[in-house]
Amino acid sequence: MRPDRLIRNLLLAAGTLLLGYGFVRFFLAQVGPGQTSDLAAVVAAPPPGFEIFDLGSVPTARAARELATRLAARPGKIGIRFSTPRATLYWLADPDRDTLEERAAGAAGTRLATLWSGQIRRRLDWAVSHDGDLSTPGLAPPERRNLYH
Repeated sequence: MRPDRLIRNLLLAAGTLLLGYGFVRFFLAQVGPGQTSDLAAVVAAPPPGFEIFDLGSVPTARAARELATRLAARPGKIGIRFSTPRATLYWLADPDRDTLEERAAGAAGTRLATLWSGQIRRRLDWAVSHDGDLSTPGLAPPERRNLYH
């Protein structure tokens, strides 16, 4: 009887280990790899139809100048992608709708969209000389929304 009991106990131990291993693998697959440094798709992929230029890491005033220059040179939807120490940004200019949109991905994971309507060229001129601030006095205030809701 002794060998039968030993074999049964060994089989039970092996089954328990396999079950535990399967549970750990399943749990880790559900949790995923954790936080990544990649941007969420809502920011990493601008809306279709925009010609996007990547500027790298630049100050917002320079980004405003670049967008104004590109907008004056070619008609249509133009966008720029750039980064600051606190966020990665898309600025999207749509001259047909007369709107400027900023899509921001903050370091904490917040994804926001800000929309300025009306007189986009005047807003860009203001931003060039006011540290990239697109909220021009005397024009309509922006509309802000969280991109996840």
